[in-house]
Amino acid sequence: MFLDLAIAFVTAQHGLPAYGWLFTLLFLCGIGLPVAQDALLIAAAQQTLAHELDPVLLVVVAALGLVAGDALTFWTGRYYGARWVRRPWAARLVPPEKLPAMEDMAQRHAVPASFVTRFLIGQRSTLFFIAGTLRMPWRGFFIGDGIGAVVHVVLLLGAVRWLDWRWPEWQDAFSRADDRLTLALIVLLLVLWLRGRRRV
Repeated sequence: MFLDLAIAFVTAQHGLPAYGWLFTLLFLCGIGLPVAQDALLIAAAQQTLAHELDPVLLVVVAALGLVAGDALTFWTGRYYGARWVRRPWAARLVPPEKLPAMEDMAQRHAVPASFVTRFLIGQRSTLFFIAGTLRMPWRGFFIGDGIGAVVHVVLLLGAVRWLDWRWPEWQDAFSRADDRLTLALIVLLLVLWLRGRRRV
């Protein structure tokens, strides 16, 4: 429902307002709006076929919107998550003695981790919050996520213009991918938690 409304709204816009609303919706998606970024990008890319949007400007505006939403989630992790994870009640989930090693890993792999996270449907906000919580450096986050966002938009734009993708055809596929990745993330976190308990 939200996706249909968002796409109908964006595709009804023309000129600069269309770019402004696309940026705003992608930003809101990054901080929790229940709209699939990928389907929204495919719908926007379809507008380039009708010459309603310019492909190059679409890539720039969409990538900035994606990174802006991710950055707010990342900042929330750095500001709040990094404090919460050091409180006594969080010790069962993240043992204090293991936190420095986890933060060191986040610093060393900031660019590739941020790049890969951009392509994980439905898990981006959670993982960017965790990255911020582990005090991943801003520079690595922006480089990895920025490159990933440009590649992400270009790939979907190319799929629409050269492979004739249409968003209604891919809506269910993105939803299934979201569900499977969510389940995989839950299983991974559960396994890590159980391994941590066994070592205590």
